[in-house]
Amino acid sequence: LEDAAFEEFQKFIGNTCAQILDSQGFNLSNHTLIFSECWVQEFASEGGGHHLAHAHTNNHMSGFYFLKGSKNTSRPFFDDPRPGALMSKLPEKKQEKATLASSQINFNIGPGTLIFFNSYMPHGFHVDRGVEPFRFIHWNMQAIPNFLLNNNIEKA
Repeated sequence: LEDAAFEEFQKFIGNTCAQILDSQGFNLSNHTLIFSECWVQEFASEGGGHHLAHAHTNNHMSGFYFLKGSKNTSRPFFDDPRPGALMSKLPEKKQEKATLASSQINFNIGPGTLIFFNSYMPHGFHVDRGVEPFRFIHWNMQAIPNFLLNNNIEKA
């Protein structure tokens, strides 16, 4: 994250995350969004790379920027984050169509695809067959109360 060549990417991601949270009704006027984590991940060329569904606790926005991938590689999936919806789940009309009845959705991706989502959203990756290269940047952002940032700066 300290690399100057990465600065434009960081600003774009941070501004977009702030805009999304704002549009969702969150008040960030007394908070600052920071990257809590950011890493590049590549699945093995022999295949088998995957992630079970998980969420990123103590974060507010997460996302992916795909560097390598295609319809022949793994793809991200998202599980319904509404635990109450599972208690009264009815059958779906058409599982291939993403609707409010969907318990999971997934996306075909390619180089340059960006996906932003709230960090509480359970997500993972389907098993990659190793047919083509698959690489992505994954990040998490946390909204830190400004008084905590100011206190840490004064003590440093």
